[in-house]
Parts: sequence; C-alpha cells; structure tokens
Amino acid sequence: MIRAFSLGLILLAAPAASAIAQPISSAVEAAEITPVQIRVPAPDGRAIPISIWTAPIERGVVVFSHGYNGSPMAYARILSAWAAHGFTVIAPLHVDSLRHPEHEKYDNRAAFSTRLIDLGVARGIAAHAHSGKPLIVAGHSFGSLMSVIEGGAVTAAGPAGDPAVKGVIAFSSAGSIPGLVASDSYRTLDRPLLVITGDQDLVPGFVSDWRDHRAPFDNSPAGDKTLMIFAGADHQLPGTAQGEQFDQIIRATEDFLDAYALNDADARSRLQAFAEDGVTVERR
Repeated sequence: MIRAFSLGLILLAAPAASAIAQPISSAVEAAEITPVQIRVPAPDGRAIPISIWTAPIERGVVVFSHGYNGSPMAYARILSAWAAHGFTVIAPLHVDSLRHPEHEKYDNRAAFSTRLIDLGVARGIAAHAHSGKPLIVAGHSFGSLMSVIEGGAVTAAGPAGDPAVKGVIAFSSAGSIPGLVASDSYRTLDRPLLVITGDQDLVPGFVSDWRDHRAPFDNSPAGDKTLMIFAGADHQLPGTAQGEQFDQIIRATEDFLDAYALNDADARSRLQAFAEDGVTVERR
C-alpha cells in the first residue's frame, strides 16, 4: 500500500466588506495585490510558510493548495484576481514544494499528512482572522485532492472534511489512486464542485487519459456539480492560461465563488449558462 500511495503522489505531480459590496475587478488592480508572507506554528512542531492575498473589500475566503513540487506563487495571477474580486486567499507552502526551505527532510508519505495539517491551520486562520466570512477551498493536481477531501471526499486515510466549506474548485482533479482513492471516495463529496481540466491534461508515465480527472465530478452526488473541459489545455492550465482562456477561467471561478459562498442567484445562473467556444461544459 505504501508503494501505491507513493505512486499516487507522483501521479499527481505538477512541475513546478459586506455581502453587497462590489468587488474590485480590473486586471490592473488585481496585479497590484501582492501576498503577505507569514509563518505559522503547526501542531507537529513545524513552521508553515503561508502566503495571503488580502481582498481590499473582503466578502469571502479561499484556502488554496498548490500542485506537487509547486508553490502558491505559480498561481499568483488567479489568486490575485480572486482577491481583487473580494476573496482573501490563504495558501500554504507545502513541504513537497521545491521552494520549501525544508523540502529535503520529507518523503512522499509525509507530503500527504503534512498537507492535511497545513490546510487545517489555514482554515483555522480563515475562521478566526476572517470570522463570519464564507469559505471556499481550491487546489490544483495534488492540491485538488486535498481540496475535495476538505469538501467531504473520504480516502483510505479516513475522513477529513470541514463543514465550514461552502464549495470546492478543483483544477486537474485526482482520479482513482491505488491504495488511497477509489471511485467511491467521492460519494460523500456533497458540496458544490467546479472541476476544470483540459483534453491534453496528462502527466507522462502516470496519467495517459485526461478523462481520469473527471472522477470527482462523475462519482460525487448530483447537484451543483460543474465540469469544464478546455480544448487543447494541458496539466499546467491554471498557471499558463493566457488571453481569452484565462478570462474564461476567471469568469467561471468568480461566478462559482459568488454563487456558493455568497448565495448569489445571478452568479449561479451565469455559471449554469456558461458556454464558450473551446470549452465543453457538463453539469449534474
């Protein structure tokens, strides 16, 4: 099981205000939002580096988990845009990151357990420093696995969901990982879910069929579930999207944030009606 677990981590590897307040949305203003870096003690004795993009007019909070070997800064454009839209982003730097100062001290098995701790601490910050603000969790690749777990999915490691989570955004989500994640792991993922992937979303040697990324969408309970498949997009989509493709991702994710964190009926209607050339959308 340990070997299968480690292979699963490699499979997920990716190179490196008031509720009615109007969000700031221009690209220029988003670009001006830079994260504050803090270090927070963990229950296991570590110090967790955390980047926080603070919303100028805060309406909600996103806890974000980066891809394997990656870092929050690889997603700075998206996270800055969410902050400009009114959602403060709290993003730990996990020990599997090549940028983590103690990366060499940890193996693949520790990467999973420490991520659970990191994200619990991040949600604690959201609950105490941003009290009363609704919480969405999001992640890419390995980080998306952590996010669906926070949203209720149950792996071989047991349940680790948080009832405070209002919805989950999963970029390049995990499929079935021998020894860790099976198709029935997602039967308890009952929160609103947005899965974003591409028809070239592959990890050579490990993910040979991009359709594996559909698993959380296909196997979770129906209701408020959306799958978006971008034509020609690969595993690096969240960090490399440009132009119209980037704008489409921002529009869809911000509508999701508003719909399920703020219970915005107009945003929910926009998300349900989302249709663009080059993007296949499925709903359950």
